[in-house]
Amino acid sequence: MFGRDLLAVRVLDPDGSKLLTIYNTHLKSHFVPHDEDPVEGAARANARRRRQAESIARILSAEERRGAKFMLVGDMNDPPDSPFLAPMLSVDGDPLVNALAAAVETRPAKAETPGQGPGPASPVWTHRYNPPGAEPPRYELFDQVWLSSTLAPRLLSAHIDRRTRHGGDGSDHDPAWVVLDL
Repeated sequence: MFGRDLLAVRVLDPDGSKLLTIYNTHLKSHFVPHDEDPVEGAARANARRRRQAESIARILSAEERRGAKFMLVGDMNDPPDSPFLAPMLSVDGDPLVNALAAAVETRPAKAETPGQGPGPASPVWTHRYNPPGAEPPRYELFDQVWLSSTLAPRLLSAHIDRRTRHGGDGSDHDPAWVVLDL
């Protein structure tokens, strides 16, 4: 199911009690090899991402009690409102909270090359995709931080660091993080 496992990291207080659990994942990308039908390949990738989200929901439900403090982070390869991610955004009927919904940028995004479009409509994005052809770049929040409803009130701030180049720096994602009061 997973190309990369769902990693669980338990963060402990110095006395040994659990403060929270961080679940990290990287869901199936949109990539379709050039020798595959693009429509069928996209449908397979979307279906796999949905199955991964369903599996994550089952795992979180089995591992976390109601009222537990946990977060789900990672490259989801879809925006937060994607129907393919929907199954994992609620655990036992308790919706997770999008910690990056009001994230602030560390600096403005690099300006687009003239003729490539206006740039991002919102500062809340971590992934820039520049499709081939005349289509303008797309900006989406693929890297996400979701908090359990019990942990969400501990959110102090959320940030997205803007890279200084559009490519050639080892990633096509801008890093995001949150600050919590534990």
